[in-house]
Amino acid sequence: MSKTGAHKASTPSQLSLGFPEKQPTLDSLLVTAANETAVSILSGPENWPFPVVCVKGPARSGLTALGRAWCQEFEGRFYSAHEFSRMREKELSTLAGAHVVIDDADQVKKMDSLLTLINMISAGTGRALLTSRRSPGQWHTSSADLKSRLNALPVVEIDDPDEPMLKARLEMAAKKHFLKLDPEVVKYLVPRLDLSYEAIETFAERLSERVTLTGRAPSVPLAREVLEELGWSDPDQRSLL
Repeated sequence: MSKTGAHKASTPSQLSLGFPEKQPTLDSLLVTAANETAVSILSGPENWPFPVVCVKGPARSGLTALGRAWCQEFEGRFYSAHEFSRMREKELSTLAGAHVVIDDADQVKKMDSLLTLINMISAGTGRALLTSRRSPGQWHTSSADLKSRLNALPVVEIDDPDEPMLKARLEMAAKKHFLKLDPEVVKYLVPRLDLSYEAIETFAERLSERVTLTGRAPSVPLAREVLEELGWSDPDQRSLL
């Protein structure tokens, strides 16, 4: 979710160099109307009405990047659902005063541990950020206590992308595949791609495949072909995608 630059197409050998990925920061995140409320609230955890907050967003909307950026900003501890599920009670006890992110929190297998975390953070001085594609009230748990806690959690939402977000994310997705999109290609695609993060990523992946298979540079005709291959037969009508 950061600003992008132009990159030339690279060979598989270049992709395997394994340079360390730079960790995102809150200041480096792309912010538009789609996520500005979420970024604003997460930037001030000391002002949260409750020490545990859930941030919810669509698939591939950048929840993980947002969680990592929050950890960078507040020296927090980042755990995937799998990592958190493997933590023992003694390890959990060290989190009471910490800033903690549980990514994909609805996928935690040991929900008792999640209840423990919420109770500890609530009684201590820490803050916990839970990310999920679903609202906490929809998470599966057999614990009435946890269900009550989840239903009461404040939820901050990331919306579907607006056009500024779509344009920037499209350029980022192309960069990830070592593709350069000329301005006329971006101009063509922005009013035609579905306003969803998954559509952006799917298109970029297919475009990369077509460039590799055909040896053609990204262009408006090639972009049109990819849209048609994806089944978006009338790319001039976004409502039909």
